Amino acid sequence: PLLADPMPLPAVDYLVMETTYGDRYHKIKEDRLDVLEKVIKEACVNKPGRMVIPAFSIGRTQALLYSIHQLVVSGRIPAIPIFTDSPLGKKSNQIYEKNSRFLNKEAQEFKEAEDGLFDFENLHYLASEKASKEVASHAEPCIIISSSGMVQGGRVERHVAQNIGNPYATILMIGYAVEGTLGHDLLAGNRDELTIFGKQEKVMAEIKSLDIFSGHGDFDDLITFAENQEQQHLTQTFLVHGEESSMIHFKEALESKGFKNVTIPSFNDTFEL
Repeated sequence: PLLADPMPLPAVDYLVMETTYGDRYHKIKEDRLDVLEKVIKEACVNKPGRMVIPAFSIGRTQALLYSIHQLVVSGRIPAIPIFTDSPLGKKSNQIYEKNSRFLNKEAQEFKEAEDGLFDFENLHYLASEKASKEVASHAEPCIIISSSGMVQGGRVERHVAQNIGNPYATILMIGYAVEGTLGHDLLAGNRDELTIFGKQEKVMAEIKSLDIFSGHGDFDDLITFAENQEQQHLTQTFLVHGEESSMIHFKEALESKGFKNVTIPSFNDTFEL
């Protein structure tokens, strides 16, 4: 929502492509603000609950705060306290604000109209560890945004631990979580108990997930990106940054479309170009 749309690449000799969504599609196609408004109202308005959102400090937190700011300005959600618990996230906000000339036109116009992209009434930055711990005693409905997005390290683990057993709480996952992380276990959604800080915790909170803030193109986006190339000019394509099954599926899809020399590098492989 903040960055300019990607531009097509010119013809290249060698193409390196990520394959995170090399075998699947984004699940949600609806408008970003419509989806977020619905989730916030279900979690914090229709019931007196709190919502914990694990979010990466750079990129994901800014996209989320900007979207919430848009909802607040347009009156689509009430004045719910928003706590951001990530010192790095706050610093990243400042970098976005300082370099807003590189953002898309809508974001630049919004910043000019509202005198900022992220800061709005009822938004609170939790700078200290003490302030972070004190949020646990906040009794009113609220939203807590904290890192890391995979719930592996960072202050968010404590927020999840404090709310996982609360039937009035919602934990909203807005990004990918690799296997072996608590975030992956939450996304799996098939466990009555989870181990957090070495302790078994009953899962009473509602677990939801959205992929509307994903920074990755899905299968169709990746195919479109590759097909922008001139196959006769392309010497070799390398597939990286994806699970093995995703890379294999995407390799087969490219080959079915006539792409030659599609390679999935292994650890320590070297290539002479």
